Amino acid sequence: MVDERFIRPCAWLAATIALIAACIFYTLPASITVALVFFSAYNALIEIYVGMSFLTPGKKKPPFEAEGWSHHDLVYGTNSLHAVAFKQEESAPLLIVIHGWRSSSRSVGDRGAWFANRGWHVLLIELPSHGASTEIEFWTAYKSMQAIKAVCSNLDSVFSKEDVTKVSYYGHSIGCFIGLRLVADQEFVALEHPMTTLILESPMTMYSPILDEIALKLKIPAILLGVYRKRLIRRFNASIGEKGLFSSIDEFDLPQWGLPTLPTLCIQADPDNRLGMGHFDLLNTAYVDSGQGDLLTSHRLPGLTHAGAKINEERNQLIAAWLDAQS
Repeated sequence: MVDERFIRPCAWLAATIALIAACIFYTLPASITVALVFFSAYNALIEIYVGMSFLTPGKKKPPFEAEGWSHHDLVYGTNSLHAVAFKQEESAPLLIVIHGWRSSSRSVGDRGAWFANRGWHVLLIELPSHGASTEIEFWTAYKSMQAIKAVCSNLDSVFSKEDVTKVSYYGHSIGCFIGLRLVADQEFVALEHPMTTLILESPMTMYSPILDEIALKLKIPAILLGVYRKRLIRRFNASIGEKGLFSSIDEFDLPQWGLPTLPTLCIQADPDNRLGMGHFDLLNTAYVDSGQGDLLTSHRLPGLTHAGAKINEERNQLIAAWLDAQS
């Protein structure tokens, strides 16, 4: 299968080679040929940078397995998201849990089990191209958001509307980034229930520093950064079938990315050895600046790590206290 990320750069490279060959064998005017070769080679380079900026999830990790939990493939279009569910015998609140980048339901299984032990229904959804979910071309957080929205609108194969009293969302890392925009969408429901609360753990709240990190690793010259970012946005819009939807990198950061208007709890690893503390700081600033500071409860938790912290008693105590306050 051809990697969709590199179809455009390959086309520009082919054009460059063809122009060089034409110059050698057909003695085209040198000035015109040089200009055309430079133009096509320049575009090939930019498109290579853009293609490499769309990261792939890589090797899949296995789903969460535990007694009493069931596995489901939730269909959307021609693809499916794998989910692991725990269903209470009686009606109860439902927690939807989304894991982090290059992880699976196994990385958040213990968090879900904690809620299940407190009497919640739990649904651990694996992102596209993660866990046992089907592979998709050109992975983006936005595509994942669209997929989650689609499958949550029809969960009849797992729960019935009558089973569920209310629905909450729990995200970790990029699962938070997806959730912030998803929950801000008033049309996002699960079994016709809107979200009532949002829990974020060590959240990603902006894409711009991730992009800066990628550009630094690719050693993109400063003179090319402006064109590179414009092409990146153009390619992103094309990948989601929404021409012109985004026009600036700032739109991938809070508050423009999405800011829910419901009670939100944030538990932040301190220090955060993967994302740093800028994402946490932006979350707090965005809520305060929007006049919604009273909706956000945030805690910096020394000793909590960004990844691998499947069990953390202090985190659980903070969540329990906050949930009790909400009810």
